Amino acid sequence: MEKVYPAAPLEAPKGSGDVEATSASPEHQHLLSPPAPPSYDQATATPAETTGPGEGSTPATTTTHHTVVVVPSSPYGPEPMDIQCPYCHNHVRTRISYKPNSRTHLIALLLCLFQLYCCVCLPYCISSCMNTNHYCGMCDHYLGTYDRK
Repeated sequence: MEKVYPAAPLEAPKGSGDVEATSASPEHQHLLSPPAPPSYDQATATPAETTGPGEGSTPATTTTHHTVVVVPSSPYGPEPMDIQCPYCHNHVRTRISYKPNSRTHLIALLLCLFQLYCCVCLPYCISSCMNTNHYCGMCDHYLGTYDRK
């Protein structure tokens, strides 16, 4: 079965209160469509500075100030902390677990090189030599890591 489409768009009856873009006259068409946004050059262009008589020899200087915001890499610290979990939305204290990092392995390797074989396991038992992973105390979701450097 073939579908038959009209050759021209249908227009609203003259008596209805609906106004469509297809029934608008060309001179009113620009009022119905939104204006085009400015180009990149127009949006980023600085206004031209005008100089009065006698000021043509000295250019106007402008000073720009830059603010640098330093965002910490992780809001979590080495100890458990009270937070609102983003997953279960409960106010809980985080559960922490420790995970060895490259520093832990390096200290163990150095202890081996100095032939302190009985002390090689110490970096793996001391929490200050490992990273701290934080988990929600209620739903047990991973929240973040405190990296020791």
